[in-house]
Amino acid sequence: MDYMIFLKAMYDYIENRVTEELKVEEVAEEAGFSLSHFRAIFKEATNESLAKYITSRKLNHAAFKLVNTDESISKIAMDYSFSSHDVFARAFRRAFGETPSNFRKNRRTVSGTLIVPGVFGPSVKNMEDLVMKNETENYVNDCILYGVPKVSYFESYEITPFISSLKACLRYMGQDISYPYLMAASGTAFRLMWNPECWDGGNVDILGMRKDSLEPLKRAFNAAGRDFKMLLKKESFLMDICDKSENLNEDIKAGEKEDFIKFIKDEIDEGRPVIGFGIVGPPEACIITGYKNNGEELVGWNFFQDMPEFAGAVEKESCGYFVRKGWFEHPMTVGVMSIGEKNEDISKEEVLEDILSYAIDIMNTSRVYHRAGGTSAFNAWAEAIGNDSEFPKDAPLPLLMERLMCQTDAMTMIGEGRWCAGEFLKEAACDLSQVDNELKEASKLFSEEHSIVQSMAKILGGFGMSEKQARALGEPQTRKELVEMIHKACELDKKAAEYIGKALEKIG
Repeated sequence: MDYMIFLKAMYDYIENRVTEELKVEEVAEEAGFSLSHFRAIFKEATNESLAKYITSRKLNHAAFKLVNTDESISKIAMDYSFSSHDVFARAFRRAFGETPSNFRKNRRTVSGTLIVPGVFGPSVKNMEDLVMKNETENYVNDCILYGVPKVSYFESYEITPFISSLKACLRYMGQDISYPYLMAASGTAFRLMWNPECWDGGNVDILGMRKDSLEPLKRAFNAAGRDFKMLLKKESFLMDICDKSENLNEDIKAGEKEDFIKFIKDEIDEGRPVIGFGIVGPPEACIITGYKNNGEELVGWNFFQDMPEFAGAVEKESCGYFVRKGWFEHPMTVGVMSIGEKNEDISKEEVLEDILSYAIDIMNTSRVYHRAGGTSAFNAWAEAIGNDSEFPKDAPLPLLMERLMCQTDAMTMIGEGRWCAGEFLKEAACDLSQVDNELKEASKLFSEEHSIVQSMAKILGGFGMSEKQARALGEPQTRKELVEMIHKACELDKKAAEYIGKALEKIG
């Protein structure tokens, strides 16, 4: 067997099981060698014992969680199969020279690093002891980046796929950036869209909130100090809207399957995750964390991978990543996006002022093509929900589900969006001290708006898409209460915009 392929397979096996109580005997058995022989081979290749290497990989993954989540140290210790908090703390200190709590407090850098060609995983910067880094990659047909944070509708408050996917990729690449900041920078935190002509399941799509469909994506990347390249599938809706908004250029262009595979492999081989649109389920953003079989199969995280209606098309890695064959042929796969290296930092105040101006523009934009925005969107939403003729007595469940989907999408835009807007403004108030009062007042108003959405969910019987909520929406009294709440939220939104406007006037 080829020496390089053998080692890659075993590193891959270990990296895929860092949360399990992995025993050296199990690894040796998988390799097809006796324990003593495998230990000798491994020691010769890495100058490190197998047991120590497994512990090291667990600790590096745990370090990534320490700086990128709020999970308790005890839970992280359990997740990586350490018998107790104390055992974990001692091992961590031996490896990195400080306690887990100090490591978290000091915000050490942990990012994806090449372990062997084809296998990447989180490593504490400047402390990794990598092997065979300069070996040829000519015969590596698979490459997987392990440790990229999961994105999911079910395990996080982050429910805007593109923003969540971008944040997870940036965290893996060692950039500490918050979800509310990216939501605000993209403008997503300040949007509400509603199609007054029909019950439109696309209201929530961030590609429909501006006349330049890619503006929210561009602004998110700009705020992160990064460039991007984009490859689009021909004859897809994403290709059409990019063409319509005159976005096609050297960095945003169309390609065939072979172009997609090369694009993805080039990025993954350099240790950078790729943002995909589609791959599994609808054409929402997801994360491509690797490829197999020379790119015929893709690996990663997708918001829809665990939903029964889409799960049949995917297999799973032990770490939870989806494995998708036929990804390009999937009609909902529409494009991929690369994440460039970090640019030089620009003035933080300049960025924040630009975000505030952009927020006001979004909140004051009354229409984007066929959809209403800003105050007009609130009014169109209230009118649709208050129109009894749209909710006939004994309405069939599918019709109510369609209405509920649009209601839930609007609640998401206001609930998640304005909460993120409030969190962003609280942080911005610390950096823009001359307008801290105005920004804090706007933040409070957005928080009240978020609370109204929670009240909406309560009268519907929960924040969900089940028959229970659909039947509740069909009740005239429920809709009457919802309309009142929509108007209250609209007034709060207008007042918040006024405070942001006052802040911008002061800044000059």
